[in-house]
Amino acid sequence: MEFTTLSEQEFSAFADTHPLRNFWQTPQMAHVREKRGFHTYYVGVRDNGNIIAAAMLSELKVFLGYTLVQALRGFLIDYEDSELLDFFHHALIRFLKARKCMILKIDPYYPYVQRDLNGERVPGGFDHSDVVEHLKRLGYHHLGFTRGIDLDYEPRWIYTVPYHGMSADELLKTFERKTVRSIRKAEKYHVTVRELDADQLDLFMKVMEHTEDRRGFEGRSKEYYQLLYQEFAPKGYIKFLYAELKVDDYIADLEHDLKQEKATEADCLKKLEANEKSHKIRTRLELAQEQIRQLEEKISEAQELKKTDGEVLVLSSGVWFTYGRESLCLLSGVYDKYMKFASPYAMHWKMMQEGIAKGQERYNLYGTSGIFDPKASDYGVYLFKKGFQGEIEELLGDFHYVLHPLLNRIYDTLRGIKHKLRG
Repeated sequence: MEFTTLSEQEFSAFADTHPLRNFWQTPQMAHVREKRGFHTYYVGVRDNGNIIAAAMLSELKVFLGYTLVQALRGFLIDYEDSELLDFFHHALIRFLKARKCMILKIDPYYPYVQRDLNGERVPGGFDHSDVVEHLKRLGYHHLGFTRGIDLDYEPRWIYTVPYHGMSADELLKTFERKTVRSIRKAEKYHVTVRELDADQLDLFMKVMEHTEDRRGFEGRSKEYYQLLYQEFAPKGYIKFLYAELKVDDYIADLEHDLKQEKATEADCLKKLEANEKSHKIRTRLELAQEQIRQLEEKISEAQELKKTDGEVLVLSSGVWFTYGRESLCLLSGVYDKYMKFASPYAMHWKMMQEGIAKGQERYNLYGTSGIFDPKASDYGVYLFKKGFQGEIEELLGDFHYVLHPLLNRIYDTLRGIKHKLRG
C-alpha cells in the first residue's frame, strides 16, 4: 500500500463510487471551503495502483502558523479493515506533521449501532463499537456518545427512510396514516413544489429567517447558500425548493366541496320528508351541515387571506443535496400561519419520488437530537419525521487527534479567554 496525494479528478472518480460517499467529501465542497478561507487537498491510499481509501481535507491556519485540519464526515475508507485504517492513519499523521497541523478533526459518516424508528437498539443488529475503540487506540479523542443539538457540530443522530428497490406507491403504504393524509391534503389543496434559481434565493432566506426566529437559532448567511448553489447546482447535486399555493385554486376546490355537501343536505332533507324518523338520514344530514359550516368558514378565511397576503402564497422552502446514494434535506422551514396546508409533506414527498426514480437507496431527513422524550425541544420535529416510518441512525461521533498537545492547550485557553471577554 502507498499513501499519496490525489488530484481532484482522481478523488472525484473514487468518491463517486464509494459506499460512504457524501456531499461533504466532494470537490464541490472543497471549492466552497476554499472560497471561505480554507486550503483544501486530497489524499489517499493506493494498492497495486488502485485507490482504496481517500479523504478531502480542509486546512485553516489558527495559531502561530499551525493549522486545524478537518476531514468533513470522516474518511472514505472501510472502517472495518483494521490494517487499512492503521496504514492510512499513521501515514496521514506523518503527512500532517510536515504541514504543521496542530489538530485533526473527523466525524465519520458511519453508523455506530443499529436503531429502530423509536431510537431503541435493535437486538442482534449491527454494532460498530469496535471502530470507536480502534480509533481511540490510534490516539483519537472521542467527544462522546452525545445527544442533543449543537449547531457547532453536524448531527450525530439522523433520521433516514430506506426505499431501495421500492416503488413510490409501495413506500407510501409504509407511512403512518396521518402522514399519508397530510400528503393527500397538500395535493388536494393544489400545493405546488417548484425549484428556485440562483437569483431567487432571497425567497428561501426569508422562510429560513422566519423559522430561525420561531425556533430560536441563528442559521447560515445568504452568501453561504449562494456558494453551495454555485458549486453543487451545475452537477445537479443540490436543489432549493419552495412550495406555493394559488389561493383561487384553493377557493375553487373548497367551493366544489361545498356544492357537493349542499347537494347532500338537500337530498337528506327531501328523504326526511318521507321518513322523518330515520336516524341514519338525520346523522348524515348533521354531518353534511357541519361540513358546510366548516367549508364556508374556510372559504371566508381564504378570501381574506387573498386580500391580505396576495393571490399566490409562498408556504415553505428548503435545501436538498442529491449526491450519491441518498437525497438529504439539509434544512427546511415553513411559515407558521400556513402550516395547515401541509406543504413540508409535499416537498419531502416530491424529493422521495425523485430519489426512487433515480435509483437512490434512501431519503435522509437529517438531524434529530437523539432524545426521544416528549419533553425534548425537538420532539415535534422527531414525530414529524417518524411519520415517514424510517429509522434512526446513530453515527460514531466526533474525534480529535491532537498532534501538538501543548500548542493545542494554549490555543484552547486563549480561545476560552477571548470568548469570555466577548460575553
